[in-house]
Amino acid sequence: MSNESQPGAQSTEAPESVSDPAVSSAESSAAQDNSAGQTSSDAPATTESTPKPASKPPQPAGAGPLAARGLGVAKPASPSVSTEQLEKAEAKSARAGKKKKAPRPRLHGEKEGQSPAASVAKKPSRVDVPSVRGELSDDLLAEFEAELASADVDAMLGGNAGMPDRKEPLADGSRISAQVLKIHQDSVYLSLGGPDEGVVPFEQFTEAEPQIGSSIEVLVRGFSRQDGLYMCSLPGSTIDVADWSDLEEGAVIEAVVTGHNTGGLECKVGGVRAFMPISQIAEYRVEDASEFVDQKFVCLVTEANERRGNLVISRRAILEREREAKRAEQLQKIEPGDVVEGVVRTIKDFGAFVDLGALEGLVHVSKLSWDRIKHPGEVLEVGQKVKVKIDSVDKETGKLSLSYRDMLENPWDAAEAEYALGSVHKGTITRIASFGCFVRLAPGIEGLVHVSELANHRVSKVDAFVSEGQEVDVKVLSFDRASQKIGLSMKAANTPAEDSKPVVEEVDEPQRDVAVKPQHAGPLKGGNNRETGGEQFGLRW
Repeated sequence: MSNESQPGAQSTEAPESVSDPAVSSAESSAAQDNSAGQTSSDAPATTESTPKPASKPPQPAGAGPLAARGLGVAKPASPSVSTEQLEKAEAKSARAGKKKKAPRPRLHGEKEGQSPAASVAKKPSRVDVPSVRGELSDDLLAEFEAELASADVDAMLGGNAGMPDRKEPLADGSRISAQVLKIHQDSVYLSLGGPDEGVVPFEQFTEAEPQIGSSIEVLVRGFSRQDGLYMCSLPGSTIDVADWSDLEEGAVIEAVVTGHNTGGLECKVGGVRAFMPISQIAEYRVEDASEFVDQKFVCLVTEANERRGNLVISRRAILEREREAKRAEQLQKIEPGDVVEGVVRTIKDFGAFVDLGALEGLVHVSKLSWDRIKHPGEVLEVGQKVKVKIDSVDKETGKLSLSYRDMLENPWDAAEAEYALGSVHKGTITRIASFGCFVRLAPGIEGLVHVSELANHRVSKVDAFVSEGQEVDVKVLSFDRASQKIGLSMKAANTPAEDSKPVVEEVDEPQRDVAVKPQHAGPLKGGNNRETGGEQFGLRW
């Protein structure tokens, strides 16, 4: 009986789709170049044998439980494949299956081909935190003792520790020196002393950018409770005004004078109309306001009412702030005897007030001229620039006493040689008093004629004998340069000279006889060489 007729017998012919597992693996590796997911060999499958005419129905080969496990089909013999071919196939498949990876980014300082571990810097070793209770090292202890030796511990403990001496907050408008702490965005932060700090807009520094740590002078404008900072500004700096929202009382603005009227000046502040009263234009009285038209001033807002449209500004407030800041500085510099230049601002009956910048002094009427004047207007006028000499300074009250005549030539310097003793001169009577009259000999030179020197006879009333403006001849009797006094005499000037009288020779007369002749001859009775007898009465004669 043949194999085909026996059920369950394996076929002697190997199907084309069945191959050796080793050969299939090599062929599949070589075929991956053409298709990545497709294998070159077919999966092992059983083929049905061709049915032949028989008495039993045809049954496929490999059927049954063994065929399901792959044991129902006979495996072909292994083909002849050498070991070298297998190694080449494995190497080729390994090269084809290896994908190219993206390059790894290198760290800073890492070279090509260097491992990351080699390029990582070594971490510093851990430093132990010094113990508060432990002792200091020798070098730290020496440095600490050196600092304590150079510092005044008593001053640090008993002083104000850098805090300001003031007990009240900074007043608005005060001018102080501040130190620049930092610059952040559009603001410059300042240290105003102690815990107080302020801020100034950066846009106000138009000339140069402030340096951190430098000292600048600022004006205090107010205090912001929200930020806890003082709002400051540079002296003379202004804010940009666009509308009413930028205006508030106390703000410093820049105004342009557009017109004037009897009450003051009409101004323009940005796009808002403003008014400046005539009393707020300057520190002195202004008579003609037209001279300020088309000028630009830095002013202070004293009233800002948007609802009523009232904007009142003052230039005088700014001038007074600047004057007060400079006043203390100028008082420390000036001393009696200094010569300064100023402008006459006001003239009164008793003298003239001269503006010296931050200070103002008085020139008394007696210090205006060496000559006697009735009113200061005879010598000075308002607006005149003069040089004056400082007579006295009161640095507590700021009062100054000035002298204008000391800058003029003193006529008393040459008066002593001109008005010698005994010389006769012509003069004019300027003033009459009960004790005599004053005679003006030259500008700034006056002398007194005493009532006893008016005439050879007794004069009871001076004004009955002479009158003011009368020209008289006087003779110099005395001259005192230190007290600037001259003694004059009218009767000595009017008495004829002694040389004009005839000289009479005196004749020696003989001695006359005594009219009453002595009648007693001999020594006188009594004497002083005997006792008087007063001892018995307790008298010591």
